[in-house]
Amino acid sequence: MLHHYVKIAFRSLLKFKGFALINLVGLGLGLTTGILIMVFVLDELSFDRFHAKADRLYRVDTAFGADARSINDANGWPIGNILRTEFPEVEAVLYTRNASMLMLDFDGKKVKEKIHFASPEFFTMFSFPLKKGDPQTALNNPFSIVISEEMEQKYFGDTDAIGKTLLFNDTLLFQITAVMANIPTNSHIQSSMLASFATYQKLESFFSYSDGWGNINMRNYVLLKEGANASTFQQKIKTIYMDRAGEMLKSWGTEAYVLLEPFKDIYLKTTAGNGMGPVGSINRVYLLSGVALFVILLACINFINLTTARSTYRAKEVGLRKVVGSARAALIGQFLGESFVMTALSLLLAIIVAVLFLPLFNELLDKNYSLQVFSNPFVLTGILILVLGITLLAGYYPAVIMSALKPAEILKGKMQTGARGVRLRRTLVVFQFVISTSLIAGTIVIIQQLDYMQKKDLGFAKDEIFVINAARVNSKTEDAFNVFLNEIRSQALVKNVSMCNALPGAPGWTGQVAYPEGKAGEEAIDLEYMAIDEHYVSTLELKIVAGRNFDPQRKPDMLDGLLINEKAVEQFGFETSENAIGKKISSPSGYPEGTVIGVVKDYHELGLQQRIGPIAMDVNPRSSYLYAIRYTAADTKELIESMEHLWKKHFPSYDFNYFFLDQSFEKQYQSEQRLANVFGIFSVVTIAIAIIGLFGLVSFMVITKTKEIGIRKVLGANMFNIARLISMEFLALVIIANVIALPLTWYFATEWLTGFAYRMSIHPMIFVVTFIIGLALTIATVSFQAFRAASADPVKSLRSE
Repeated sequence: MLHHYVKIAFRSLLKFKGFALINLVGLGLGLTTGILIMVFVLDELSFDRFHAKADRLYRVDTAFGADARSINDANGWPIGNILRTEFPEVEAVLYTRNASMLMLDFDGKKVKEKIHFASPEFFTMFSFPLKKGDPQTALNNPFSIVISEEMEQKYFGDTDAIGKTLLFNDTLLFQITAVMANIPTNSHIQSSMLASFATYQKLESFFSYSDGWGNINMRNYVLLKEGANASTFQQKIKTIYMDRAGEMLKSWGTEAYVLLEPFKDIYLKTTAGNGMGPVGSINRVYLLSGVALFVILLACINFINLTTARSTYRAKEVGLRKVVGSARAALIGQFLGESFVMTALSLLLAIIVAVLFLPLFNELLDKNYSLQVFSNPFVLTGILILVLGITLLAGYYPAVIMSALKPAEILKGKMQTGARGVRLRRTLVVFQFVISTSLIAGTIVIIQQLDYMQKKDLGFAKDEIFVINAARVNSKTEDAFNVFLNEIRSQALVKNVSMCNALPGAPGWTGQVAYPEGKAGEEAIDLEYMAIDEHYVSTLELKIVAGRNFDPQRKPDMLDGLLINEKAVEQFGFETSENAIGKKISSPSGYPEGTVIGVVKDYHELGLQQRIGPIAMDVNPRSSYLYAIRYTAADTKELIESMEHLWKKHFPSYDFNYFFLDQSFEKQYQSEQRLANVFGIFSVVTIAIAIIGLFGLVSFMVITKTKEIGIRKVLGANMFNIARLISMEFLALVIIANVIALPLTWYFATEWLTGFAYRMSIHPMIFVVTFIIGLALTIATVSFQAFRAASADPVKSLRSE
């Protein structure tokens, strides 16, 4: 029986090649979208699920303020030890932190790898298997290091690395105690080397498990015992900061609380960030899942419209089958079989298209999927579910409708098309255009907001600034910095150069607390501290609105002077920029600390998603590692080559790291740019599917109105009148779709724009343009079929009358 259904399905497809091709393209587009987005969604949802103890694992975060106005993924030094020693609910606690200060000496070069310090619990809490070595002892001793299989192959080839040594920072010799499997890409913890935490304690002798409450730079993961209630435990540990160091924190004008974050939620749902690796977005998963669902629905609607449009040609076949005894269930099975065959053929097309578009998809979502992803059992299962789902979704309604046709009326040539069925098809087309119109309008809004952000005056000059990053250069070469700086200034293409630790798009030390003169111990101001020099203002072309810039001829300026921005003036309560001059600012950490000598006009240190915050700047060469170079744009290639030559002359062992300020600043808008690209591509896909669906409905209407059109032509109607008769109904459907879609788009676009501190206003012309696009596409699609029907010979349509 199944073989019979498939055979008839292929015969039907071959008989109606045009409809088959359109259906194939429509379903193929839907399946391509579904497969690619399913790969992404399954990958995102799989993060950190492979750990055997994941349900009992939590990351410990620090929340500042009673309202948790900001959350950090790190903690003060004592927090982890207190959890480990004082709470019976805890089975184990991990201490870990970034080891970016370790530079590997290899083959005469300084190599930067992903290295973290980690306590011995790393391999007992997490399911990261060791290929060689003992997980119980691998991270016990100082100057022990565990490397990945990739690192073993990179530095030792086919030689066993166990017992071998690696040299870091010229003098630190680490012994390899274990080799771990490469950490899976679907882990929020990413590291290629793990140095023992005991090493950190040796290198940083001031570290203490009982002190350092204000040093929020230690990451802790906690494993709760079986049966421990996480919610109850959260309440027990919440006030550790305030109970043990409350007075100190209050003197700084802040409060801190301990938060538990479920391990499996970190990648997609964290608001604290992730210093151990990548971070995703559950909203992006929801958004793309919704887009995929809508595209698949539109493809199914398209299939339904085209299949029902073709039902006239299949009516006699259905009538004859019923006359010879075919049951309705058998007919439903046959039409569902045809739907399955069409979906299966569409799947083949979809896989080919998905493979071709995989590089573009990777670029859109910043992923690195390979062809192997399609062999993943979860992906294969998902594809099977997708195919069966589309088969039922697209095929069930036409199967039920066509199997219900009455044989007596069919064989007399009196096939009727019920008003209910026509209304449904019109509703489906309206739905298609609502989705398509919404995506078009949404894409235009996103593109215009991007354009607004890119063209808005930022308050500084970001073009023609070349930046060299010397952060990785060992501090012992600090004396060479000034020599290097002077040689940069001597280059013909260089207009100005400044040394600093922060630039727009690359903030300095955020979250610093400071007090205005006479208010120490009262409510502190959170601000950003920046280490700069006297050339920073001129290099970035900032504007001084009160006071002066740093003057090297005035020693107090260089030792004690501060520049602040207008927002800091407001936050400190100085009333006016002029009143701020001469005021002293203090901080528990010493940064910022000094006397205000000047106020710079507010500028956008970060992207327009965030409001301008208070900033304080002083001259601090020890903390400056960025060379910001304003250059003549005559020959950028020559500039890069000359700077690289100077770099290799002074720091031959270190990689030459540089970037252009304008390109670096624009990276803050990558998320919005990707969103615009995704919306743009899928809006084209949905439009294509909607046009195909519209084509199907026009075809159906033309078939049902064949005799009416013939009679009108016999009575004198011209081609234009007949074409207008058919077209007006579909133009009305598009207008209805716009009436529904555009207010919805306005609402959701307004909600999306609230995520930007600085945003454009939604111009009505966006909706006018969207309406015109929809109308033009509809006219082009409908007119083709309408004029074709109007030009048909009426004799053929009226011969049976």
